[in-house]
Amino acid sequence: MTTTNASSAPVLLTHDQRRVAARLVYGASNQLIARQVNLAVFTVASHLAAARRKLDRPGSSRAVLTHALLTAGEVPPPSTTGPAPEFTERDRRVIRAIAEHTRNAAIGEAIGVRADDVRAEIDAVVAKAGASNQVHLVGLGHAWNILRGDGTVAEHTVAEPAGAV
Repeated sequence: MTTTNASSAPVLLTHDQRRVAARLVYGASNQLIARQVNLAVFTVASHLAAARRKLDRPGSSRAVLTHALLTAGEVPPPSTTGPAPEFTERDRRVIRAIAEHTRNAAIGEAIGVRADDVRAEIDAVVAKAGASNQVHLVGLGHAWNILRGDGTVAEHTVAEPAGAV
C-alpha cells in the first residue's frame, strides 16, 4: 500500500534546477552559480528560466523568482549569522515590493517613490540588512521570517540567532 504525505508541497523543480536555485537565494550571479555547480552559464540560465515557467513567473526578476522559490518550499532560505536588523515599516515595505514586483516603476508605486528613486531605496535596505544584493535581501527576508509564504510582511521581526536554544 502506498501512502502520501498530504502536507508536503509538490516538488516542481528537478534536482539540478534546485541546486541552481539554492545558490540563487544567496544572490549569486549566473557565472558564480555555474562555477559552484560545475555547469555552463547557459545551463544555469536555462534552469532558472525553467523554474520561472514552473512557478508561473515568466519574465520575473531574480528577486521575484527567489520569493516564489522560497514560498513554494523548493529551496531553503539562506543561512544567517544573527537576528534581523531593526527594520522600520518602510524597510519591510521595500523588501516586500522587491519580492513582489519586477519593474522599478511598480516597486516605486508600492513604496510611494518615483521610479528614479527606487534604486536608492533598495540600496539602503540591502546595506542595512548586510545583504549582497536585492536577491539575497529577499532570501534573508524569508530566513528572518520577515516575508511570509503568503507574500505578506510579518508584523514583528524578532529572530533567534543561529544555534540559539
